[in-house]
Amino acid sequence: MEFWQQLLLGALAVGALWLFLPSAKRAMRDAPSGSSSDWMGLLLPIAAVVAFVLLLIALI
Repeated sequence: MEFWQQLLLGALAVGALWLFLPSAKRAMRDAPSGSSSDWMGLLLPIAAVVAFVLLLIALI
């Protein structure tokens, strides 16, 4: 990749951060906090997928 392309890509990345950072801060501030049951609802499917993948690996 040429130097000017890297420079342009870096400028675009900085521009994207400048554009999206204020709304991301506001979204994090106004977001509802999750309870322990909410987190368990997230962790249970992830654990099931991990167990399934481990089972598939063990069967090979």
